[in-house]
Amino acid sequence: MIGLTQMAFAQKGEKFQPDHDKLPYYLGMSMGMSNSYLSFKRGNDFLVPPTGAANMIQPVQTMYLNLGLTGTLRLTDHLALRTNPTLLISGNRNTFDYTENTASNTSKQSYAIPSVIIDVPIGIKIQSDRYNAFKYDELMRHYLITGVKFGFDLGAEKSATVNTNQAYPNIIKGNDMALELGVGLSFFLRYATISPEVKFSYGLTDLRKVSDPRYPLVTSLDKINSNFIYFTLHIEN
Repeated sequence: MIGLTQMAFAQKGEKFQPDHDKLPYYLGMSMGMSNSYLSFKRGNDFLVPPTGAANMIQPVQTMYLNLGLTGTLRLTDHLALRTNPTLLISGNRNTFDYTENTASNTSKQSYAIPSVIIDVPIGIKIQSDRYNAFKYDELMRHYLITGVKFGFDLGAEKSATVNTNQAYPNIIKGNDMALELGVGLSFFLRYATISPEVKFSYGLTDLRKVSDPRYPLVTSLDKINSNFIYFTLHIEN
C-alpha cells in the first residue's frame, strides 16, 4: 500500500533511489509467515517396533509468525552477502501424530513442544540488473539467495506433551543447521525497497536428543530433520 501510494504521486519515467546500487551496505526489517514440518528416517525395526515405540508417525505442519532485522553487504553489482536474524513465534513446534505399539493394542498419540525459535541465516544474494516496469525506469529486479541457517530453539529444555495433557521428555534438540534456497523480487520505491521472497530450508542436523530405550518414541527412528518454507516481506532503506 505504501509503495502504491508513492508511485501514484510520482512522475512517469522517474527513477527511484538511483544511488542505491552503489551503497556499501544497507539495513532493514522483515516480517512474514513460515510453515514448518519434520521429516523422519525410519529405522529397520519401524514395522515391528518394541513395545511402547512408534509404528506409524505423521508430521503435523506448524505455522510461525516471523519478525526480523536485515543487513546486506554489497560485494559486486550483482552479488551481496545478507543476514536476516529472525524471531519465529508459534504456540507449538515439532508436532506430529504417532501410533504407539503397546502390549495389548495400539493407540494414536499427538506430540507437541512449546517453541520460540531464533534463526540466523547467512546467504549469498545473486541479483539481476534493475529493469523497467509499470512505466517506471529501473523499478524492479529479481534475485536468488542461497546459504546456510543456524536455528536456536529457546523452548528446547521444556517438557513436551502427549495428547495435550501427558508430560513426555523433549526428544528434539534445540540447535539446528540447514541449507537454504530462495527467490525474491525487489521494488525500488521512493523511500524504501520492498522485496517479497519465498525461501526453502532443508535441515541437516539430526534433531533426536537421545536414542535410548528409556525413550521408546525414538527407538524406531534413525533421524529427525526439520524443514521450513518462508514467505517474507523485506523492507530496506
